[in-house]
Amino acid sequence: MSSETPMIEVENIGKRYWVGGYPMIDYRGMHALLERAVRAPFAAVARRVRSGRGSSEPAHIRAHLRWAIRNVSFTVAQGEVLGIVGQNGAGKSVLLKILSRITRPTEGRARLRGSVSTLLEAGTGFHPELTGRENIRLSGAILGMSKQQIEHRMEEIIAFAEIDEFLDTPIKHYSSGMVLRLGFSVSAHLEADIMLIDEVLTVGDENFQRRCIDKMRSVVGSGRTVLFVSHDLDAVKLICHRAILIRNGGIELDGPPDQVVAAHLGGGR
Repeated sequence: MSSETPMIEVENIGKRYWVGGYPMIDYRGMHALLERAVRAPFAAVARRVRSGRGSSEPAHIRAHLRWAIRNVSFTVAQGEVLGIVGQNGAGKSVLLKILSRITRPTEGRARLRGSVSTLLEAGTGFHPELTGRENIRLSGAILGMSKQQIEHRMEEIIAFAEIDEFLDTPIKHYSSGMVLRLGFSVSAHLEADIMLIDEVLTVGDENFQRRCIDKMRSVVGSGRTVLFVSHDLDAVKLICHRAILIRNGGIELDGPPDQVVAAHLGGGR
């Protein structure tokens, strides 16, 4: 891969959701339901064709549709750490869920080149019935690491997470803080090309948060690509090479972290 090829490429991403109650559906029996199922794919194509000429839904449908994000485009170079800031509800977490393939965009596309490690909330990607140790191995296998590579990292992950006593207990019995510590440790120590991290520094005690920042600074020096969503603006300025301000579902500013944080504070947190 060329050094000029972005590791993350987002092109006109948009995501909308249904707000409020769903419209009444005229249930006319099995025949009608089967007819709707057969026609659905063709109706979807027709809506997309019509969308190029104007609104694709009736007015009573459009009234319940809200865009969480729209017309979002940016790239992230290899080894770059991009901070994403904005008020609650601005669309930051929706964007990361799209990049993590947890949800599909309504429009646009995103390309991530390389293996991806995701920490969006406590327990993301973990199986509750598996033990901490088994989940570490599962996460490594998903990232394409060999058994030898995973075992080589195992002790570092355990030491950072500080869950030695519960390592062989199913994580469904863990506290949210324990799951978070394990999740961050796995994301930081396993060898993914891209890390997507959402608000990890808002949970946990002060000592854990400080250790997370120190670890992320070391990750920055390793050449890995990171997207970091956080309300900890000092951490954004300390860790990130560049930042994006999202407001009302769109990118308002893309630039140096100090400048973006100042604009965010100027518009209210």
